[in-house]
Amino acid sequence: MTILNENPELQDTATLAAIKRRTIILLLFLLPAIALTVWLVISQSRAMRVAELARQVIPATLTHDGRTWTSVELQFSELEMEILETRDYVDRDYTDGRGSPVNFCAVFSEDNRKGTHPPDVCLEGSGYRILSRHDRKASFDGVPLELRELVAVAPSGQYVYFVYFYKCGDVFTPSFYKQQVQIIWNGLTRQNASGALIRYATPMNTSNDLESARQRVDLLLAATFPSIRSGLNAQH
Repeated sequence: MTILNENPELQDTATLAAIKRRTIILLLFLLPAIALTVWLVISQSRAMRVAELARQVIPATLTHDGRTWTSVELQFSELEMEILETRDYVDRDYTDGRGSPVNFCAVFSEDNRKGTHPPDVCLEGSGYRILSRHDRKASFDGVPLELRELVAVAPSGQYVYFVYFYKCGDVFTPSFYKQQVQIIWNGLTRQNASGALIRYATPMNTSNDLESARQRVDLLLAATFPSIRSGLNAQH
């Protein structure tokens, strides 16, 4: 036997409570999505700003551990800058007079997620053939880092050793996807959402020249990392 509630006021109160619960649940799902959409629209509208923070904070001449590194400035093409949607970068060939040069490239974006692309894709698109890819752990300036290493063959037949990692605020990772998630999270939580791709490259004499190439890159990485750590952040 079904007992009907004959009090309409109690029925109305229960209905209103159910509607409020559903509304709150719906808002819990919608508000983060709306906030994320607004943040992405704002960041993309500011994507093409012209800045030179990366060049300013990474010295063209470096002295570290008894070595002096001097550099030659290189330039991206207009097409490359359009693809990256940022003009804030530094691309230099450094040499310490004791071995092959090491190319240093930092692409920085204060507020544009698309400004840092995976180097693997760009290299393969440029005709490089990647022979090996793996991560290794290191420490520079007291900070533990995980680096992604690539050994590749250029279209000319030259073997090249690459190392790269991403930066978002004070977080460093070799994963493009982890960096993208970190940028979005930092933006939503009003933390430093600036992002950077840091890449080093040096020629290898043969495919077995890995240790020598790694040592050259690590020397320059140690010299540049303090500036990368403290200087490549959003300007407030």
